[in-house]
Amino acid sequence: MDVQRWTERPGTGEPALVGRDVELVLAGDLLLQPDVRVVVLRGPGGVGKTRVAREVQRLVHARFERGAVFVNLAPLAGPDQVLPAVAHALGVRDGSSPLDALEQAVGDRSVLLILDNLEHLPGTEGDIVALCARLPGARILATSRRVLRVRHARELPLPPLALPARPQDAARSPAVQLFVQRAQEVEPEFALTPDNAATVSAVCTALGGLPLALELAAARLRAVDVAGLLAWLDTPLDVLDGGPLDDAPRARSLRDAVRWSYDLLSTDEQAVFTACGGFRGGFTLDALEAVTGRPDARTILIALVEHSLIRRTEGTPARWTLLEPVREFAAEVLRDSPHATDVAERHARFYLALAAAGNPEHGAGRDWLNRVHVDHTNIVTALEHFIARQAVPEAQQLVSALFDYWSTQGRFEQGVALCRRVLALPGDLVTAERATLLTTAALMASRAERHHDAEAWCQAALAIRRALGDPREEAGAMSILADVLSNTGTYGQAIDLFREALALAEAHGDVAAQAHTLHNLGFALEKTGAYPACVTYLDRALALWTALGQPVGEAYTSAVRARVTLLHRDVDPEQTHLRRAWAVGRHVDDVVLEEALLYITSLLADRRGQPSLAVRLAAASVATGQRSEGVLPGGCHAERQHFIEDWRAAMPEHQFAAAWSAGATAAPDAWAADVECALRAVEPTTAAPPLTARELEVLAWVARGHSDKKVALTLGISAGTVGKHVASMLGKLELHNRVELARFALDHRLIPVEDSGPVGRPSL
Repeated sequence: MDVQRWTERPGTGEPALVGRDVELVLAGDLLLQPDVRVVVLRGPGGVGKTRVAREVQRLVHARFERGAVFVNLAPLAGPDQVLPAVAHALGVRDGSSPLDALEQAVGDRSVLLILDNLEHLPGTEGDIVALCARLPGARILATSRRVLRVRHARELPLPPLALPARPQDAARSPAVQLFVQRAQEVEPEFALTPDNAATVSAVCTALGGLPLALELAAARLRAVDVAGLLAWLDTPLDVLDGGPLDDAPRARSLRDAVRWSYDLLSTDEQAVFTACGGFRGGFTLDALEAVTGRPDARTILIALVEHSLIRRTEGTPARWTLLEPVREFAAEVLRDSPHATDVAERHARFYLALAAAGNPEHGAGRDWLNRVHVDHTNIVTALEHFIARQAVPEAQQLVSALFDYWSTQGRFEQGVALCRRVLALPGDLVTAERATLLTTAALMASRAERHHDAEAWCQAALAIRRALGDPREEAGAMSILADVLSNTGTYGQAIDLFREALALAEAHGDVAAQAHTLHNLGFALEKTGAYPACVTYLDRALALWTALGQPVGEAYTSAVRARVTLLHRDVDPEQTHLRRAWAVGRHVDDVVLEEALLYITSLLADRRGQPSLAVRLAAASVATGQRSEGVLPGGCHAERQHFIEDWRAAMPEHQFAAAWSAGATAAPDAWAADVECALRAVEPTTAAPPLTARELEVLAWVARGHSDKKVALTLGISAGTVGKHVASMLGKLELHNRVELARFALDHRLIPVEDSGPVGRPSL
């Protein structure tokens, strides 16, 4: 069925229906299939089911002999009124039996019956079956918030409108389009612009793309600008009311729209739904069972999904979520519930256990990090609960457990802020747990360039470890203090502390502490110009990481080893260390490691005479770093900027700008190709004639099937120049076409090959 065939119809005086072409086509096609009798538009309140049903009526009424008849069931008090309402809509006098009257009036002629708002009329399924049996030409389009249990009915879920993935995509988002359309009804000069796109996108995202919420929010632009509206949406139910008086009462207020669904639930369903108000960002089944304390949580979860109050989301393990206005309604009910404290406590303890489970000794695995990532908002909510209750042991444990996640995701400022709040809680000031919290706070502060806080917290942690008489933990605190000092450029004092910490770690057989300290000592020594000693300590660290079976430790130390090799122009033609680091880095979600590796790879491209490639990689490194809240440690941030300025000065302005733009906006698969280009540009094998660095750069893209124009845009050169490089390579290699050229690149490992699978990720 063609979309335009169904959507190009005379106007009705109503605004154009936004973002529902797919659903209109599906509904129209289903209703015209001979074996489909019942189609159910199901979705949450405010998603626009009635509006879509009206549009379907307009589009298909001419295809039915008796037309398409809309029956508004919302005012009905009980299911016994449904058949009389259908008869009335068809202009049929129902007499003693509305079903008999309908059969006599309609016979076997075709008719579309649109039964709107069925959710509050349980038991109507029997009437629908009877209508289908007595009226063989009838098709039924029903709208409902809940599942209708009619055999062979075709359900058509109606989701919220699609949201923009990025602000620059806002104009293509149906949610944004609807918001702008409704905003212009109250502010005719309102328009989506580059300046407000991010704010408008944030408004639509906060409302989950729910059409009723978007319409009510747009109406508030009479009173506030879009930035102010976004701030108001911290409490959307207090803002989103005052809809048109000619709408049904439940459509004039978002709170009333949700309450309509809530009131249809059983007591047990209401209790579980209310508990869902304590979650933020979704939940898993085990979380729901723990928070509700109910063995029947799964059964009730299914019921809530069937009532369109909860949605399943993609992912493993399976997760469910509520639209934010729906969640806020549940949270309001929860706050007024006598069970609120118990629910909050169970929620907090579940997420404390989740955070602590994957991180006994900073050895977090990938699955744990992924789970913490999707549940981070829930975990922070749990921490807020412990802070409010002044539950010091739990708060300390939770913050310390989050160190790996915060450090790999670059959430340093958030980590510092939460650590500071926990440190301010009353309690015993000389405990091992407080010392761990202090070192966690210090490491976060150091990466956030809050050096004064970092050093003070480290000194306090070291004093506690000494007071407790634990030399092994003292060595760890001393090493962290040295790392903080190293990040401030106080290398002499840092090196002395590293050596002292290393001796203590060796004396107590703490191999992991030795590896950490050797890595950081090598890094500090390189900054003082002691290159041979730096290499010695880094190689010792690598050996220990290998013995421990900690590949991410290997990756970080290999990255530093590759960097110092490139900076000191040492010989490593195969780039063993950089390849070793990327073998792990490309399989883990660690923005700090990713940023560093992209920068180091840019140094490799520069050394091999590929300035455009170097700039693209450096730009990708900077863009990756912008996802975090810190900077590259140990002066590497300034070092990278120095190289960028050198490349800018050495290149034509247009070439630098093109390369920088390509790298800064590149998706991961694009910069991954650049990384491979840099790594594969090694000396050619003896069996292959030599290609220039630029030819190898072009080859890496051409071999993937990119056109000359696309390669030119990526590399900042002309399409004609790309064509000349291709012709030159074909001549040198005695090949005939681009297919043979691609095969040559693959055979000689000049384009990516599949690497090893994912690995775990300990912290450094």
